Amino acid sequence: MPNYRFTNTIIEWVDSCDFQSLPQDVKQITQLALYDGIGSALACSMLPVAHRLMKFIQLSGDGPNCTVIGFPQRTSVLNAALINGTLGHADEIDAIDDFDTRGSHVLATTIAASLAVGQISGASGPEILRSVALGYEISKRVQAVATAVAKKTDHDIGPFDESNTIGAAVAAALSLGLGSDQLDVAISLAAHLSGGITPFKREANHMAKSFTRGGVGAQNGVTAALMAKSGYDAPKEILEGPNGFFDSYLGITDPGREALESLGQDFSIRGLIFKRNCSGGGLQAPRQTILEIMTENSLDSDDISDIQIGMRPSDINSYFTSQRHPADCGDALAIAVLYGGMGFKETHQKRFYQNPQVKEIRNKIHVNPREDWIEGRHRLHTTVTITTKGGKQFFKESYYQMMTESDLDSKFSYLVSLRVGESNAQELANLIKNLNVSTSINSMMSKLEHLELDINDV
Repeated sequence: MPNYRFTNTIIEWVDSCDFQSLPQDVKQITQLALYDGIGSALACSMLPVAHRLMKFIQLSGDGPNCTVIGFPQRTSVLNAALINGTLGHADEIDAIDDFDTRGSHVLATTIAASLAVGQISGASGPEILRSVALGYEISKRVQAVATAVAKKTDHDIGPFDESNTIGAAVAAALSLGLGSDQLDVAISLAAHLSGGITPFKREANHMAKSFTRGGVGAQNGVTAALMAKSGYDAPKEILEGPNGFFDSYLGITDPGREALESLGQDFSIRGLIFKRNCSGGGLQAPRQTILEIMTENSLDSDDISDIQIGMRPSDINSYFTSQRHPADCGDALAIAVLYGGMGFKETHQKRFYQNPQVKEIRNKIHVNPREDWIEGRHRLHTTVTITTKGGKQFFKESYYQMMTESDLDSKFSYLVSLRVGESNAQELANLIKNLNVSTSINSMMSKLEHLELDINDV
């Protein structure tokens, strides 16, 4: 067999990179990633998709081993990964990834896989943080290979581990404490289980998107790790080489040295982008800028006659050419104009998003493609011009303002208090923020178990 090195190199690095060797800023942002991700998932336990998933586990029948976020009953490790991963992206409130490579909502899969397995293996807080940081890294490294191929060949690459299964398998394997040989098998099995399609513009309820980008990858990653632990075998060094993962999807047997450049120094999780509000990634900057103009000039929705927005063409195609879920289309901007704030409750309660005023405002919003904006960073770039009924115009060009830890505290408090009340939210926040010194995640997981609640009842 040829001596291919991509798979071996990442396995050797993962195996040697313990929690203490992670840079302090990587530890911090990973802890904030769990903080934001868990809080968002708990809030999403009120949404219709959560209640459909609970019906699924009642039908499937299994043992009560692991926490289902936001519900009192427990389920199997595989179903917990599936449900919690889906809840991690059940709404557009969860963090997004840098725009330099492929791979979307990677955190939803890695957090769910790590926590589900960590609960049955007795993992400590540092072990969970390590597994999420390194699982995230491997997922983004794999996706970066597809990005590089697309640039070199100048054509789009089709679906490619859309569920981030390989990164989830690494996270699960580390939470299980697997060694390098079993990690190799887990990655191989995850490669066999990877896939997914992306017809998200054809759905109005965000259920298939959250299932694909969150639940499927988490469940399949956990499956791969558990099978590896059981002694199951699979071809080693599966990512490269003839008939390997990259060859099967991209037509290459060697991803090149650049795929491993700065491994262990440049951590992908540093590029994580936390969302301020309930809307798709490409809508974050326009939404933020609209509200800034309104606040700075004491405008309310009744004052506005027209809103012109400059956006990257591909984002216009994503959000304004089909009727998607209110959080994932132009309606999110109309909801922001009318109600302000984070928009979580307003996006999911019919009395808010079906208000006729939302449609009226939506008809005042017009998007204009900026043909010179083609790079990923321009997804966070916008121009907004608001014209009032009195004929005044207010213009602003801006980039999305990244969130601080204080901003994340406010977001967590709002979302989680909405679900479990202020005192429970504060207690949970303290547990998550002390994961780096926690010997067990059991206390935190038990604080995620609550009586069922519907979004329309808050």
